Amino acid sequence: MKNLRQNISGKSRKAILPLALVTTSLVSSHPGAGLKTPTAVMVTKNLNSKRHKVRLFTASDYKTLLFTVDGVPGLFYRIYVFDLDGKLVTESVIRNRETGILHELPAGNYLYEVLAEDTRVENGQLKVK
Repeated sequence: MKNLRQNISGKSRKAILPLALVTTSLVSSHPGAGLKTPTAVMVTKNLNSKRHKVRLFTASDYKTLLFTVDGVPGLFYRIYVFDLDGKLVTESVIRNRETGILHELPAGNYLYEVLAEDTRVENGQLKVK
């Protein structure tokens, strides 16, 4: 362990860093290297409720969009996802503290709206890359 600490300290640390940077750039720029580039989902909220905490995030496969609400017990929450022309793309209904699934949205820009019964609790934009 003592030898390991001596190798990492001082000049050895400077030698390790550039090697790591070169290795990372070679692996990530080489097509077919086996690294999976995740699908990015960016959420912009226009209306945000303090009483109903809505979370939109991707599953571990980076293709499925999930949403959950931490809000009022016993309420049903419904999310609608529209394309920019106003056409309904997908929807999902969950109860408080459950997780809803929005299957593989194609890359593009979307509008979303979350309702608790008939009351809008959040809306905004989704950008899927």
